[in-house]
Amino acid sequence: MRGLGLSRTLRALSVGLLLFAAPSSDGAAGPGKPRLSLKALPMIGTSSTLFLFHAILTGGEESEDFYCLSTEWIWEEQLDSSINESECPPWVAGETKIDRSFSEEQSFRTPGPHLVKVVLRKGEKQIATASITVTVRDVPQGGTGSPL
Repeated sequence: MRGLGLSRTLRALSVGLLLFAAPSSDGAAGPGKPRLSLKALPMIGTSSTLFLFHAILTGGEESEDFYCLSTEWIWEEQLDSSINESECPPWVAGETKIDRSFSEEQSFRTPGPHLVKVVLRKGEKQIATASITVTVRDVPQGGTGSPL
């Protein structure tokens, strides 16, 4: 359980950093056109690294169209994905807040680049998508020293 405390601390720190570093909506994503940005922390690691991926949805109206989205995380090099479906209370116009922040943790065992994609959906309709590549470096036999 001790690892969970560290994971939560890293997640809180990462989310704070990512929110600070997230691009602002400068008209590129107007009220009707959402934009999804995806960040990874760290960008380079080893097979023992736990990567934190954080997606932020900007733009789009505060409407039921963007409420209670499902999130699909696609780990392409692992030929795997995970779908997070939300159970949400009924939409109340003017009161219900839209979740615009989505996070997931993942580690990769094989060295090399790993493409990660996140897709937001409302039912079967794709709302937004973003991708990022992280790199896993090979660790020399014996595990000493820094990664290559």
